[in-house]
Amino acid sequence: MRYLIVVFLAFLMSGCASKLAHDEGEKVLDYGMTNSKKVEIKHSEKSRTFVIITYLNPLNHPLVTNESEKFIVGTYLATGEGNTAASTTLSHFSVNGKEEGVRVTPLDKNDPLLKLVSSSNAWTEYLLVQAPYSETINMQLSFESDHSQRVSVVFQKDF
Repeated sequence: MRYLIVVFLAFLMSGCASKLAHDEGEKVLDYGMTNSKKVEIKHSEKSRTFVIITYLNPLNHPLVTNESEKFIVGTYLATGEGNTAASTTLSHFSVNGKEEGVRVTPLDKNDPLLKLVSSSNAWTEYLLVQAPYSETINMQLSFESDHSQRVSVVFQKDF
C-alpha cells in the first residue's frame, strides 16, 4: 500500500512538472503582449481613454514584413456610471520624431493583423500606423489626442 502511494505521488508530481505544449499562435500572442504598451488619457474623474500600442516588427509572422515599421494602436473610451462621451481622436502621429512617410489606416474588426494583438476585442477601435523602416534600436511612437498634449511611447527592437 505504501508503494502504491509513493508511485501515485511520483506520477502526480511528474505530471505537474511537465511543460505544456505551445503552438505557434500562442508564441506570437506572447511576443505581441511583450511588445505592447498601455497609455491612459484622463478626460474627467469618471471618463478616460485607454490606448494600447503594439509594435509588430519583432513578431515572426508572415503578415509582418520589415519593409516598414508597423504599430497597431487601439483606443477604448471608458466612462463611468453609464455616461456617454465622444470618442477620442488621435492625430499627428510621428515615428522617431518624423511625421513624413507615416501612414495611418483604420483597421476593420476582422483584420488578420488583429489576431497578432493579444488584447484585441470588439469594442476597441484600431489603427495601423506605418512608417519607413529605421535602423535605430529605440522606436518612439508619438501622437496627439483631442484631450491631452503629445504622448510618446518607446519600444526597443530585438537585433
